[in-house]
Amino acid sequence: MANATTRIRVHTDGSAQAAVNQLKFDLYEAIVLRDRGIKLVAQNNPHFLTVARNVARQIAMRQGEVTSDDVRRECPIDPLHHNAWGGIWKGKEWEWTGEYRTSHIVSRHGGEQKVWRLR
Repeated sequence: MANATTRIRVHTDGSAQAAVNQLKFDLYEAIVLRDRGIKLVAQNNPHFLTVARNVARQIAMRQGEVTSDDVRRECPIDPLHHNAWGGIWKGKEWEWTGEYRTSHIVSRHGGEQKVWRLR
């Protein structure tokens, strides 16, 4: 369902202009697009995902659980695109514990991250 909202956009010269934004609220479509994006990024980063999943597996076996922060701390390579980090947890090997932890990575701005364990 699309909702039109009118907002006033103020330019640096002080002039103002009305702008109409189309906001679309559709959880199903949002999830489909998220998963499609993760799949696309994962297809373009196969070596990274192999390495990162091995790191995640080692951490989970050592600690019993793992977060993205844990993997990012120990992973020796970076992905071609930052969204590839989410692809680590796709597949039947991982299950979410039901817990969240706050990320300590500055660029994540204190966002929540899921805690994972091996099945």
